[in-house]
Amino acid sequence: MASRGFSLVELLIAMVLGLLLLGFTVQIFASLTASSRQSQQLAQLQQNGQLALNLLHNELQNTGFWGGVSLSDVSGAAVDIAPPAPDCVEDGIDSGSFPAAGAVFASLYAKVAAPGRQLNCLTALAPDSEILQLKRAMGLAVSRDELRPNRFYLAPDWQQSRFINQDSAGLAADSVFYPYQHLVFYIKNQRVDDQMVPVLMRKRLVRSASGAARIATDSVIDGVERLHFEFGIDTNLDGRLNYMLPTAQMSDEHWQQQRGHIVSIRFYILLRSTVPDPQYINQLTYQMGASRFEAPDDHYRRLMLAGSVYFNNATF
Repeated sequence: MASRGFSLVELLIAMVLGLLLLGFTVQIFASLTASSRQSQQLAQLQQNGQLALNLLHNELQNTGFWGGVSLSDVSGAAVDIAPPAPDCVEDGIDSGSFPAAGAVFASLYAKVAAPGRQLNCLTALAPDSEILQLKRAMGLAVSRDELRPNRFYLAPDWQQSRFINQDSAGLAADSVFYPYQHLVFYIKNQRVDDQMVPVLMRKRLVRSASGAARIATDSVIDGVERLHFEFGIDTNLDGRLNYMLPTAQMSDEHWQQQRGHIVSIRFYILLRSTVPDPQYINQLTYQMGASRFEAPDDHYRRLMLAGSVYFNNATF
C-alpha cells in the first residue's frame, strides 16, 4: 500500500499552530526582556541613589567645623595663598576659596542654576537644578611632618588663624593643622555611551604640582537629574531650628550668618535612568520639598530620595 503525504488542510493547520506557538514565544521573550530592563534600571537607580545620599551626607556632616575656632575667626584668618584662577565665587558674597580681608566669609552657599556663567567657574548647567558650595576643615588634625603637598590646611589659633600649605614658612613643629576643603556640587548634561545623561559633578580646591591653587573637576554619579536644598535657620542662636528656607528664598544675610545661623540642611535628590525604556512613559510628579518636578511624559524611570544633616560641629 502506497504511503500518502499530508493533505493541504493538515499543512495549513500545522502552519497556523506553528505561527501561534512562535507568537506566544516572541510575546514571552518580549515580556521577559521588558521585565529585565525594568529590574536593571530600578537596581541602577537604587545603587546610584545610595551613592549620592552617602556622598552628600558625608560631605555635609562636618559643615561648620573649623578646628575649634569660630567662623568669624576664620573670616579674619591670615591668607598668603593666591586664589585659583578662575575661582568659584559668587558676586557680592565672599564665597571664594579663601577669606577676603574685611569681608564676612560664607562657608555655605547655594543657588538655583540659571543660564550663563555661574559662580564664575560653572557653565552650561542642567536647568532648574541647584548648586551647592561648601567649605570646611576636615576633622582629623595632622602634624607638621604629615602635611601633604597637594592639600591646603587651616592652622587654627585664638589670636589669628592661618591658611597654609606644606611650603608655608614659619610653621611651628608642635602645631596642629586641619585639611581644608572647598567643594562645589552641580549637575551638567554629558554624553555617555551615545546618550545625553545628567551627571552629578564636583569641583574641588586642590594644590597643583607647581604649588598653585586650582579648581579640579570630577564627574561623580551618572543619572542625578535634580538637586534641591532647604536650610534650617536658628534665629535666636540657641542652637535649635526655628524655620526652614529653600535655596531660592535664602538671602545674602542668611549665607553670611547675619539673620540667624544655618544649623541644618535637608537635601532632595532626583535620579533618572541613564537610558530610556520605549515601553515606559513617565507621567509622575515628584515633590522635592518646596520644589516640584513633573516628568515630561518621557521614557525615563526616576527615583527621588531625601536626607538631612544637623550641623553639630558648627561654631560661629
